[in-house]
Amino acid sequence: MNLVVTASEFKAQFPRFSPEYLPIYITNSTHFEGDIVYYSDTGLFYQCVVKTTTNSPSNTTDWDLYSDDVLNYTRDSDILEAIAEASVNFNESLFSDIETAKKVFLYLVAHYLTVDFRNALGTNQIGIVTSKSVGSVSEGYSIPDWIMKNSALAPYATTGYGIKYATLLRPYLVGNIMIFKGRSTID
Repeated sequence: MNLVVTASEFKAQFPRFSPEYLPIYITNSTHFEGDIVYYSDTGLFYQCVVKTTTNSPSNTTDWDLYSDDVLNYTRDSDILEAIAEASVNFNESLFSDIETAKKVFLYLVAHYLTVDFRNALGTNQIGIVTSKSVGSVSEGYSIPDWIMKNSALAPYATTGYGIKYATLLRPYLVGNIMIFKGRSTID
């Protein structure tokens, strides 16, 4: 197998990833009032101000300049970097088919992308929130011991995507061991 994953495949697997994907303007596409796009020709954001248009943001009748920053969005370059990072820690030979390997791999990519965003935002979050409270209301979650006690899987417990990755990977890490009585001879 030779696992190859694209940013488009990641977006298809996680259509509602956060932060949302950079809304790049696509030539001749239809846009509606309120739509916001990033126009790569100018490097600026625009908001559609008419009911519907197929005109480009260079048409100032249909579009107004909109104040935003590409750093507020997930870009293809972010996804590709996370794919490269995940490739370092992924053994595709554990899986019998490419589609299963790809599905599991995409969760690992989502984990790395989430960690990258948290690091960029300076949240310094080392793990996932396991309990929180407001006034007299509290909520708590736990991470399964089989993840936390496994030194290879515990680092993935820092995001929900990492836990899902570990859960999908688990059946491929456990196998049967058979012991046969016998001996070896030295020639």
